[in-house]
Amino acid sequence: MAIILWILQSLFAALWMVYWKKVVENKKIWNNWQTFFSRTNHAIIILLLISLWAFGFNYQIPQNELNIYNIAIFILAVLWLYTTYPLRRIAYANEKMSVLQPFAMLFQVFPVIIWFIFISTERANVITFLMAIIASIVVIWTSLDYKSLKINKYSLMVLASSIIKSVQIFAVIYFLTILSPETLYLTESIAIIIISAFLILIRWEFKEIKLLTKSYFKLLTSANIIAIISILLVLNMYTSLWIVATSLISLLYLWFVYFFWYLILKEVPSKKDILVTLFVAFCIIIWIIFKS
Repeated sequence: MAIILWILQSLFAALWMVYWKKVVENKKIWNNWQTFFSRTNHAIIILLLISLWAFGFNYQIPQNELNIYNIAIFILAVLWLYTTYPLRRIAYANEKMSVLQPFAMLFQVFPVIIWFIFISTERANVITFLMAIIASIVVIWTSLDYKSLKINKYSLMVLASSIIKSVQIFAVIYFLTILSPETLYLTESIAIIIISAFLILIRWEFKEIKLLTKSYFKLLTSANIIAIISILLVLNMYTSLWIVATSLISLLYLWFVYFFWYLILKEVPSKKDILVTLFVAFCIIIWIIFKS
């Protein structure tokens, strides 16, 4: 079952990356409008799924968990997540995916390192920690400009968003012990819809409505349908496989990314990108062998 979940999640995650790249290439539509419509789509889709009781979807927040502590953590996690949207949107709108993707995939590596440092039960998994450290070093080192020893600003934006999302994922793991994946994501979507609507209102960004053409809206809706499937799958993986296994196994979705890059965007990955991916896959194989 875990293998099926991984294959499906990797497939949809890779396809969503390609569609999202096409969405953000329209630089005239600012982040708040895109986020507002995206999360509205997500909320509607999840509500439809929840209505299909035959599939086991439900929406229920335990009353005993509605306390100030949990509400505060949830709000902070959502605000923290919202800061990653403009970072990634600007980066992917101005840079090739092949340049940014190594930094995006560090989102899957950093939680393993953080988990090892702060969770005592994970400190026995030294091999897992070492593989995550090595994979991180390889990704960053191979992306450096050796003349100036600098990383371009768009890569730094994606790196910053990966760090933020890596910290935010611990709030997700915490709430998954309380809520079902669909309840958590619907609640998060509602909160982000409110934030984006508030920012649109105070910035008075209503002129951008005319830029939302039918073709763009269709593209955005297609990307959102793919995204919500991918997100619900990965949340279910977190509940069953937990954070370390999910994070490392999810790195293998890069193979699907390269396939869709070539098929849809006609972007051929470089030899360096392929070698880095092979090395990361090797690190995961080593982890699986020692873990078993």
